[in-house]
Amino acid sequence: MKRLYILLLAMSCLVLAQEVDRDMIKRSGEYYYGTATAMNENEARDKALKDLTGQIAVRVASSFEQKLQESGTSIQENVESVLKTHSQATLRNVKSDVRPTRGGMVEVFCYLQKSEVEKIFSERRKLIAEMTEKAQDYANEGNYAYALKLYYFASILINSLPDQSVVFEDVNYTTLIPEQVNKIFLNTRFAFDRDDMISDKEREVTLEVTNNGRAVSLLDFTFWSGSSQVAVQARDGYATFRLLGSSVDFRDLKMNIKYAYYESRNEYNVVADLWDLVNRPIFKSNKTVKLKRLPGKQGPLREATAPAADKTGRSPKMASAGSTSATGFDLNLKYDGDVSIASRIVKEAEKFLDVMSRRDYKAMKANYGSDRFLLRKIANYLKFNQPKVLEKKLNASLNKTESGWELRRVRMLHNYPTIRKESTEFLVLDFNEEGKLQDLNVSITENLYRRFVEEAEYGKDWGNRQEIIKFVEKYRTAYITRDIETVEMMFAEEALIIVGREIKRKKLPRDLVKYQKLGNQPDYEYIKLTKQDYIGRQRRVFKSQADLSLDFATFNMIKKNNAPNVYGIEMRQHYTSTSYADEGYLFLLIDFSERDPLIYVRAWQPNEWSEEQLIRTANFKIYK
Repeated sequence: MKRLYILLLAMSCLVLAQEVDRDMIKRSGEYYYGTATAMNENEARDKALKDLTGQIAVRVASSFEQKLQESGTSIQENVESVLKTHSQATLRNVKSDVRPTRGGMVEVFCYLQKSEVEKIFSERRKLIAEMTEKAQDYANEGNYAYALKLYYFASILINSLPDQSVVFEDVNYTTLIPEQVNKIFLNTRFAFDRDDMISDKEREVTLEVTNNGRAVSLLDFTFWSGSSQVAVQARDGYATFRLLGSSVDFRDLKMNIKYAYYESRNEYNVVADLWDLVNRPIFKSNKTVKLKRLPGKQGPLREATAPAADKTGRSPKMASAGSTSATGFDLNLKYDGDVSIASRIVKEAEKFLDVMSRRDYKAMKANYGSDRFLLRKIANYLKFNQPKVLEKKLNASLNKTESGWELRRVRMLHNYPTIRKESTEFLVLDFNEEGKLQDLNVSITENLYRRFVEEAEYGKDWGNRQEIIKFVEKYRTAYITRDIETVEMMFAEEALIIVGREIKRKKLPRDLVKYQKLGNQPDYEYIKLTKQDYIGRQRRVFKSQADLSLDFATFNMIKKNNAPNVYGIEMRQHYTSTSYADEGYLFLLIDFSERDPLIYVRAWQPNEWSEEQLIRTANFKIYK
């Protein structure tokens, strides 16, 4: 009993010793502080933080005068709103003293050394630097759509800081970002390629889009049709779009390269919070192209893609087989292999393209009715994307795959009326060993494909990399065909086996794969919960949205060092629909040791941008 009394006395003395001298803090002039009382401690803390933030706002208000949007509220209130967007950093630095009051209330006293405010702003500078670095990576890959989006978001963050010039690690981002954005605009060229009059009220125009003489991987632009703004997406150097109604008579096309991605602002909570608070930059992104009225005139033929490397990393020798069929399609196919197989594939491909161009559902059922999987996929692809075959004469490459052959890069035009978007896409057609059509998918960009071919030359692992590419292309196609069963399976908790065009579930032995949390990363159980929420929401989106499109901002393959034939796939995906936009990070861990590749892990992190938080290949250990 005596020992217990001594222990309690010691604890009470410790509490008294730790009690904060609030009067000293207020008199010192070295702190910002705030006090509030409420029935709930969290509520009292929030009110005390608001009081503290108000003091900081008074100090920095003059620095924000030129950075804030005009509104009906006072500049101090606007500054306080901006400072709230720094709250994550603030909460790590603020100290608080909590005391009970009479009547069961709780009083919270929050205080922060004035010298700590600079650390709060430093967090934002670091984020700006990270965004800019990622934007530069996208620009280097020719993905100017995502580069411009991140540059613009970083510019918005710059106006959430009181600095006249935002500098981080000796780099001035206030000047660097406008320089990089204007460099993209200056070096981007739009050249006339083709002009077709579909009817008196419909005209189809194709432009070549390059930057510094290289085909752009991805770029968005808009133009005014006379009645509405039309969004166009250029991919792999081409942009095709329709002129309707009075716009068919356009002699010039006046357009603006897109950089302000309003619909994507919620990808980053801090950007969404700041969107209506701070001034947003305006760049001169307008371009004009002279349109040549040449109905039916087609530009020069171009190869669809370079031949893929084989499993040893070597590029195959190519021969040519051409065909002019009754369908009106002329397919010049490059291949390495049996002439009879190539001839059958040419006929199958031309038959498919004819069905697609005529949108002939009867012919579709007659040709593919015995294959329910393929028939449903073609029907949904037509229904949800309104595709159009863009070339009657095609040069394409035929590549060997694990289960047969693939014909890459049939150029298509997708149309999404409710989001006023038209995008150039490329189809990949898969055939079995006998040359029969088995599957179709939308392809990754050509720049990414070529990069993976080059990496395979060093790693001599083209077979595995090709399988990963095909999986990702199937994944993207599952979204644009609204195949929720495939999407759900790709996120399932069980392991998955990729068997040709199908995906099947498989139980894994316990403790085969273990997750290691690094730094501030989330627990893997949390990732599992977000996947369940995501699938439920995605099912509703598929049913409710008239249009949606999906693309990847990043796609990297990481070979695992201590597990032969195991790869980590790291992807950031973004999609836009009629009334909803979403962004997230998907990680896959795939084992190619067996005949059929096995997906061990799928980790989904919605709206996560912090590099420190993302699940990576290094997080997983495999014990076989």
